[in-house]
Amino acid sequence: MMHVNRYFGDFWNKQDRRVQMTDSFGPVMQLGYIVEDIDKAALDWVERVGAGPFYRLDSIVLDQYSYRGTATQLELSLCFGYWNDVQIELVRPLSTTDSLYTRALRDCPGKLNHMATLVTDLEGVLNQHKLHDRIVQSGSMPQGQKFVYLDEYLPGAIHLELIQAPAATLQFFTMMKKVAANWQGWKPVRDIASIGQDFSELKAE
Repeated sequence: MMHVNRYFGDFWNKQDRRVQMTDSFGPVMQLGYIVEDIDKAALDWVERVGAGPFYRLDSIVLDQYSYRGTATQLELSLCFGYWNDVQIELVRPLSTTDSLYTRALRDCPGKLNHMATLVTDLEGVLNQHKLHDRIVQSGSMPQGQKFVYLDEYLPGAIHLELIQAPAATLQFFTMMKKVAANWQGWKPVRDIASIGQDFSELKAE
């Protein structure tokens, strides 16, 4: 019994110490998965937990992409949907270029790959917390969104994605979330170009 008390005594003594906390990242807003079949993965989310609808972007080219310090061009297919307040991102690499996505698809397809949070000053956060050496990949989207992935930064070897998004992208996220909150289950996977019409129809109801 004494060794048990000694163990818990040491444990609680450690809990009394103040630890350094980092709160610059904000709440998790996205769970990201690398998948072989985007439509199938989206339907799994719809059927199991009622997430959706999902908006698919069949092809996007990242011409400012870097993986482990090597710049290259990358083409992806993306799909986004909301599960309550959390965005579900489904990614399928279309390029055979060596990247975090192609490796994840090969080694652990369909598993949780990253969690994402929004930041207003990406470079400022990286500098403040000295995180440049943790970056495994970085890039920017044609719409102006910038992102970095911190290599296995979260417990469980999950990557942490930091996103600096322009106002138009944030508005797009808000529209998707509002459509999802009022969704009745029809047309679970849609072209991303339909988000404006879907949102307008929602406001007209």
